[in-house]
Amino acid sequence: MNKKVKSLLILALTFFGLGTKLIAQIYHSPGGTYTDWYFPPGENYLSLEWTFVPVVDPPGSLAQEGLLHYYAYNFALVNATNAVGGGYAGFQSNGIFQDKPEGKVINFSIWGSNAGKTKGLLNKANEESGGVQIMFKYEWIVGHKYYFELKQGPSGEDSLGKWWGLWVTDKDSGVESFVGEQRVPTRINGKILTSWSLHTSMFGEDLHWWHSLNGEIKYTDCSQFQGSAMAAIGISANGGKVRPQRFINKVNSGAPVTGSNGFKSVNCDVSIYEDSTGFNVQHNLGYWAKPAPDLINKH
Repeated sequence: MNKKVKSLLILALTFFGLGTKLIAQIYHSPGGTYTDWYFPPGENYLSLEWTFVPVVDPPGSLAQEGLLHYYAYNFALVNATNAVGGGYAGFQSNGIFQDKPEGKVINFSIWGSNAGKTKGLLNKANEESGGVQIMFKYEWIVGHKYYFELKQGPSGEDSLGKWWGLWVTDKDSGVESFVGEQRVPTRINGKILTSWSLHTSMFGEDLHWWHSLNGEIKYTDCSQFQGSAMAAIGISANGGKVRPQRFINKVNSGAPVTGSNGFKSVNCDVSIYEDSTGFNVQHNLGYWAKPAPDLINKH
């Protein structure tokens, strides 16, 4: 038997199973979804507004695993730093507050905030943001439209900063809820932080990555990640007077992931539906045997 034939035989035996021990197992992590909106320059943005529409909630098995999906709208004050002035607010399917699951909540944080007020849950020392975290229990209903407003709070401004408040109105029931307010210094490094940047964004996060990143749990099939979907429509600023002029959508499907311990995995496929004329989007997390229902293109 010549060397060429021998090499082909070895390759064939490997392909048909005799060499399968040499083939590495592929492990999976959950994919993430991301949208960036850009408002016109030259404006002074004193409020931000967006509407979340829950399309599909994750099944209860996700919470039973002690995990959650978080759909968040992101914002930053003009002249914000990495430590002060950026933040997010959105729907979290299973709020974990001081190690206790709280069910559906609105999670609201501004980095470097020095005080907070709410009728919900208040974390005065949030390790992630270095400031205040508010978790507000909120039993949203799939299909309802929830209008978020981020603007100056009832406490106004004092010597330690400006208070930024968050309100949410269920447009289907007409019920308005005041989530709470956080105070942020109005000056950092000699620069003023009293209005919002023209760049806002949204992300969809599946907390399975807590287990997958370093291989604490080795997920071998993307169907192990439960599906959910959230739409964001009517993005605006200054009381609805200004709309974005452009947006960008992206997902990290198929991207390789390496944990701090060197464990390697690959992100599963996720998707975003978009309406390019209205800058509306729908983020679809987790596994879908069939495509997620498309709310955006029904508008």
